[in-house]
Formats: sequence, C-alpha cells, structure tokens
Amino acid sequence: MIWFKIKELEKLLTEGKLSDKLEFQYLLTSLIIITAANYLSDEDPLWALWVHLLISLGAIIWGVRKSFEINQGGDNRDYLKRFISLTFVAGMRIVVFVLFVSFLIVVSKLILGALGVSIDLSSFLKEVLEVVAFFIFTGLYYNILLSSFKRVNSGDGSGIPGGAVKLPEEEIGIVKGSRA
Repeated sequence: MIWFKIKELEKLLTEGKLSDKLEFQYLLTSLIIITAANYLSDEDPLWALWVHLLISLGAIIWGVRKSFEINQGGDNRDYLKRFISLTFVAGMRIVVFVLFVSFLIVVSKLILGALGVSIDLSSFLKEVLEVVAFFIFTGLYYNILLSSFKRVNSGDGSGIPGGAVKLPEEEIGIVKGSRA
C-alpha cells in the first residue's frame, strides 16, 4: 500500500494498475481507522468502549474480508461497486430494524409505567444489554451483507428461483408485439 506518495497512487489509478486486492486493502484500512477514531471519546465506561471497539473492528475485518473472498470466488468483478451499494442497503435495513426494536422498547416502558410497574436496571446492566444488542445487530448486518454478496456472485441477485431476471415488460404481462 502507498501511504503518503499520492502521485504514485494517482499514476497506478490512471494506468489502471491498481489491483482489486490493493483496493480491498485501502478499503479495509480506511474502515479500521474510521472505526477506531469513532471510539476516541465517548461517555460510556472504558470497558464498554473497548468491547464496542473490539466488536466493531473484529466484525469489519472479518466481514469485509469474507465479502472480498465471496466476490473472488464468484465472478471476481466490481467488488467496490458491490460493497458500497450492498453495505448501504444492508445498513438501511438494520437502521429500520433498530428503530422498530427501539420503538417497541419505548412502548413497552410506557405501558409498564402506566401499569405502575418499574424496572430499574443498574448502569452496568444497561451497558451489558447495550453491548449484547450491538453485537446482535452487527451480526445481523453482516449476515445481510454476506448473503447479498453470495446471491450476487451466484448470479441470483434477482430473488427469482433459478436466478432468472424478469424484464419489466414480463413483470406486468406485456408481450413483445402486442398492444395493451
């Protein structure tokens, strides 16, 4: 990897000589640095920060490598394009799921409060539950991402059995040569 000599990197890019493996190394290194920087300051206890950081780094290193391996084992094309687009959609799915779970928790607390039931958790137990939830949501995210990579690389990105892709005309029943 080229760390500081940007002209050298520009030359490789211009000449089309930057390999997928090197692109992958840049991606993984960038994600590790961004993740580590995200945990530099926080209000959580130090142990919780370290556990979150280790889960994040472990998941990123394992998940990004696994997605690269899946792509190499498939048609070995367009890794970054696939990674960027699939991570976005997988992330959106997790965000919606987390919001739904959070909504259920808030509604449950409101109902329990209206019934006069109070559940007081220690700050330590709250942190433990947060770490466990983070671990589960991270696992779900990478499950979605890696499953998508497998489908794309098997030629079955359509969701249709056998991987056949329906054209929009077939989807709505229009046959070539006929008029609606």
